[in-house]
Amino acid sequence: MGVKNNFKLIFSYYKLNIKKEWKYKPSFFMQIAMMILNDLFFIIQWYIIFNLVDNIGGYGFNETMLLWAIAAGGFGVSHAFFGGAWNIKDIVYEGKLDVYLTQPKNVLLNVACSATDVSAIGDIFYVYVVLFLINAHWYWFLVIIPVIIMAGLIYVSVYVTFVSLCFYIKRGDAVAKSVEGTMNKAANYPPAIYNFVVRGLFFTLIPTFFYTFIPAQYFFLTPNVWWILISVVVTVLWVVLAFVSFKMGLKKYNSGNLMGGRL
Repeated sequence: MGVKNNFKLIFSYYKLNIKKEWKYKPSFFMQIAMMILNDLFFIIQWYIIFNLVDNIGGYGFNETMLLWAIAAGGFGVSHAFFGGAWNIKDIVYEGKLDVYLTQPKNVLLNVACSATDVSAIGDIFYVYVVLFLINAHWYWFLVIIPVIIMAGLIYVSVYVTFVSLCFYIKRGDAVAKSVEGTMNKAANYPPAIYNFVVRGLFFTLIPTFFYTFIPAQYFFLTPNVWWILISVVVTVLWVVLAFVSFKMGLKKYNSGNLMGGRL
């Protein structure tokens, strides 16, 4: 019952946030269009590169584009549905969590769902642009849905886990931003270019490979049931870790004694 209610909360927030943005239709569509356009420039970049070399770390143009599609989709899902997670730093430092603490909902979920980055919808559309471009198998258009949902959950969970340091130290968000930046940059390139130590880091502390490479390789290129199951487990573990980290941090939270309300 709790899971059902949480799903209802997520989609209720999403619909409300979209309705607010929809009031300014030109801006709404412009944000989405500009994000798609921004992403399209990377296609041109890689097209030029692969006209100069046959492959990079065993990956050709199509395989690399698949990595970019999953990364864009994961980023899109995380920011479209859980955009409020990127406000945690300000909410904690300014003592604005009080209004969330008084509501009968999970605090982290309430905060994370409270905002939607409309431009992130463009990232989700971009996923299908890439699949069309690389002439993907028809079933990839269906499989990509759970894949980018899992990628999005990993992305936001990793960020929340590290940004929870804000409860303990000043500028704790710097660590979260650094980890996020690393995932953003490293997730789009073939894993063969990284050495053993870096690969170990990307499988564990900063799960970059579970964000893009594992899904690309074992959900699409060479399907493997065991790796699919491992990916599901890793996703669940990071989600749990995010909730635990945030809940532990709440014990250190200092109220700002602010009077306020939310509709």
